Amino acid sequence: MIRMSTFVGLVVATMVAAPASAAEKVPPKGVAMVAKAIEPGPRFTPTVKPSVAHGEKVFVEYCAVCHGLHGKGDGPRSAFFGESQYIPDLTTEGFLTGRDEELKENIRNGLARFDEPAIVMPQFKYILGATEIDSVVAYVKTFAPPEPKPEPKAKKK
Repeated sequence: MIRMSTFVGLVVATMVAAPASAAEKVPPKGVAMVAKAIEPGPRFTPTVKPSVAHGEKVFVEYCAVCHGLHGKGDGPRSAFFGESQYIPDLTTEGFLTGRDEELKENIRNGLARFDEPAIVMPQFKYILGATEIDSVVAYVKTFAPPEPKPEPKAKKK
């Protein structure tokens, strides 16, 4: 009868002593493709920098169902809101000015600070990371109408 420690020792010695041939070092094609798709580092490390383009993708996926594709508050889900519930028109002049931190807080925590039935925006802090939230705010700010350019002063003759 072989003792367990002897058996484990033989298995480990065989694994350590057996050199891998060149053919064994190359992973099969499917494994190589999967290995390339997995990014190194922590799973939730941001892989993109905050940008308007990234914000547009996130907005379309998570926000447009209520806010509408153009931020007017006319998304398909808005049809089911009651009289006391509303989605603001993000294109209104001055609505987004100087409110970056408030917008980020609203996205992170939703509007749970309001009493029912005004709680309509869910919290996204468990779904979106800081990069996505910053990108969405950057994208939403593109909805604001451009500030009027000052008219050039007439030259005196």
